[in-house]
Amino acid sequence: MIARGRLDIRFTELFKGALYCIGSACGFKKEQPQFPEGQLPCLSVRTGFYLILEALNLEPGDEILVADINIPDMFAIIAAYHLKVVPLTVDKNTLGISAGQIEAAVTPKTKLLLITHLFGAIMDAESLRNIAKLHNLIVIEDCAQAYDGIYKGDLKSDVVLFSFGLIKTNTALTGAILCIRNKQLLAAVKILNNRLPVQKGDRYFKKVINATLINMLTARWPFTIAYWLCNLFGKDFDALITGFSRGFPGAEVMKKIKYRPCYANLCMLQHKLRYFDQSRIYKRKELATRLLQDLDPQNIIGNANLRHTHWVIPIIATNPSLLIDKLRDKGFDATSKASSLIKIGFASLSSKTSNELTLQNLVYLPMNMKMSKKEVKQLNQLLLDNLLNGGGFSKSDQA
Repeated sequence: MIARGRLDIRFTELFKGALYCIGSACGFKKEQPQFPEGQLPCLSVRTGFYLILEALNLEPGDEILVADINIPDMFAIIAAYHLKVVPLTVDKNTLGISAGQIEAAVTPKTKLLLITHLFGAIMDAESLRNIAKLHNLIVIEDCAQAYDGIYKGDLKSDVVLFSFGLIKTNTALTGAILCIRNKQLLAAVKILNNRLPVQKGDRYFKKVINATLINMLTARWPFTIAYWLCNLFGKDFDALITGFSRGFPGAEVMKKIKYRPCYANLCMLQHKLRYFDQSRIYKRKELATRLLQDLDPQNIIGNANLRHTHWVIPIIATNPSLLIDKLRDKGFDATSKASSLIKIGFASLSSKTSNELTLQNLVYLPMNMKMSKKEVKQLNQLLLDNLLNGGGFSKSDQA
């Protein structure tokens, strides 16, 4: 069985992370890792978003324009400040948001626009930023899923958030970078961040151990055995995999995010930023191109996006569970549960359109860089054989 993906961190780096932890525990710390001016390391994008809202001190009932698809915790953080979420639909082809939606949604209570780049694609948001600036809105870019080592966020964005969490590109196992353009806001956020307690080093050491186990599990034979055992004993294989990979599992997100990264975490974050291998992005894009070759564009999420790095590869299927079973029968671990994204549904501001991105019919393809050319071609052929015109199954499957 070819695993759905592997963590973007080598065993040698995990060993380095363990040494950071041990050295810190034994008092062998070097100088505190330094980051460029205007960049603030924090525990997670969630933490960064919390710090921004805390520093802005918005009034309860103020409105935030957001993509209607994000992880639940981001909506929970907004709710914790009694702010009103104004959801904007995402186009499944461009993975962008229309300027018309922004114009229609802005009210005197609107204070902030949160731009979320999904699935590794960077949306064209120039018109959104221009409208936001006309209305004096603060613009935050959530690039948690879109790190590529090149894009630093738009200069018109007030804040840009990059995640280096467990399953993210160039993972440091946990951690994030906030790029804040406004010096006053940066100073306020730094003060708030410095008031947070430092997360204990043993928590990070546990993440190193967990990541090591995941890298071992997602090797081909261990992964195959785990899948077989889950089937044998009637266990939920997806639940097993996602249980390993959740950054902040469970409830009480506000309590869990209010920490600063420990010394070992900062060292790893600095290392990953300094030695990021840009060629991995090119290889990933090449793999996605070959996997999706000759598929109907209507099956491909983000088919019209021009800056797609394919952090994950979601496609549309009329019957996701049937397609997943077919691919797994051939040794490819496709899934509909590779993401914790949710879609919130207030339909008052935007009508449903055929291009609106939904999550119900998505299947995430294996994004495993260790697949051979033969296996990539086999998976591509399986998709061509089973998908037809916008996500349906071939006639032979429907018969």
